[in-house]
Amino acid sequence: MPVHLTFYDGTDCIGGNKILLEDGNAAFLLDFGTNFKAEGMYFDEFLNPRPTFGFSDLLALGILPPLKGLYRPDLEYPGVWEKYSGHPFCREVEVQGVFLSHAHYDHCEHFSYLWEDLPVFTSLTSALTCKALQDTGGGARLQEICYTVRREFKDGLLKATDYRKFPHEQRPFRVFGNTGTVPADACAFWGRCDGSRGLNCQPLLACGREAEIAGLTVRFWPVDHSVPGAGAFGIKTSAGWVVYTGDLRLHGKHADLTRQFISEAAALKPVALICEGTHPQTEKPVTEDEVLTNSLETVKKADGLVVADFGPRNVERLLSFLEIAEENDRQLVLTPKDIYLLEALRAAGEPGVPDPYANERIMLYVRPKAMRQKWEEALVERFKVRAPERMADAQKVRSDMGSYILCFSYYDFHALLDIEPCGGTYIYSSSEAFNEEMLIDHQRVLNWIGFFGFKLYGNLGRDQEKSGFHASGHIHGPGIEELVETVKPDILIPVHTEDKDFFRRFEGTCRVMFPQKGTVVTA
Repeated sequence: MPVHLTFYDGTDCIGGNKILLEDGNAAFLLDFGTNFKAEGMYFDEFLNPRPTFGFSDLLALGILPPLKGLYRPDLEYPGVWEKYSGHPFCREVEVQGVFLSHAHYDHCEHFSYLWEDLPVFTSLTSALTCKALQDTGGGARLQEICYTVRREFKDGLLKATDYRKFPHEQRPFRVFGNTGTVPADACAFWGRCDGSRGLNCQPLLACGREAEIAGLTVRFWPVDHSVPGAGAFGIKTSAGWVVYTGDLRLHGKHADLTRQFISEAAALKPVALICEGTHPQTEKPVTEDEVLTNSLETVKKADGLVVADFGPRNVERLLSFLEIAEENDRQLVLTPKDIYLLEALRAAGEPGVPDPYANERIMLYVRPKAMRQKWEEALVERFKVRAPERMADAQKVRSDMGSYILCFSYYDFHALLDIEPCGGTYIYSSSEAFNEEMLIDHQRVLNWIGFFGFKLYGNLGRDQEKSGFHASGHIHGPGIEELVETVKPDILIPVHTEDKDFFRRFEGTCRVMFPQKGTVVTA
């Protein structure tokens, strides 16, 4: 029986993976993330898809595929499907689950639109990270990855129901791991609700490392990436094993996980390998250890305030700066979102994650009260009870700037106006600009750095990987070669890449297929 793979996004671009695997009556999604490049053609921070029209705006722009039966009924604007009956991609589907590789928005954000009873299969760490993302989120975008706010059609619009009558509805998550149980701390975090609207909690269920799902065997491997909990999947179909890498790398501190995945995937002799290719032209990537060394030497020489700017879920980088703070007798000042994420990771049992309430080097930055959301108020209260002496506001940091490393980024710059630094060190340790919009954001960061007189370490722009202050979360060219040549798939399908030429080198050893959006690959 043939197996069909339809690539609705993630082709000829970085991120936005939306892959439908169908084998007989079984159908699964491999990720369902946001394609930031495609959305950036039409939307920005102040112009977003309208939640009051459900998923209609994204269907109209071709950003979501027109698949009836896939989306939330409460987000179905009246008459929406009549408009797409003649669309070449429009059809009905019955999907049994979605496999989430990791908790980055370009792989999970469009879960917000999926039918709310659709099970999500992922790692425990990714599940709790997704919940932390949603709990601490905000803004105009629909970000209902783990739990939903039910809508009703009223006055020509889809409006949120009364929070006093309708709680959040939690999505069913099934988590892979080495044990068949979910820790009590993880269950408690999963059921936490600090907002006005209650939570109709569905318990997390454990899968082990391998599970039978809709008649197919599914295997999960943890891999190294720039966010904890990342994983790859293998699905034993009627045509053979189909392996999906998600995002992974070989130059992080947990490269052994990726190598174990490569070895075990090779033993399966897969019929198809769906492989990421974000940075195939990188020959020798900067490692996390090199970032640690370079940042440590910089902070040793620094006078005054140090700002460390890195990705919001890059916990490996956070731990590096915690080590740097200890080496230099400074306090690491984290935002409430950072503290909340550490709570989530500790609840998941992620090794090496510090307790922010007990670690004497970690401080919480407290913003003015009028700016806090309810989850933040609850977190501040927890900190007041457990570690009140390690709560820092602008005045405290301003009084002794040489004693701190602030973990701030673009959206925290308002606080610098309150702290009023004059000079200092700014370490940019985040990703490079992938598009024109990000280049504009980077120019704004440079404007702020210049305004406060910071000395910049690390590059802003397109060549960040060469700076020595940032390590990519993605596998480099020689690593992709090692992966493909070891696994030896019959069919190689590159996704999450803009570089087809690199993958053509494998055409002598396997069949290389470059999927187009909406087209079907048969294995």
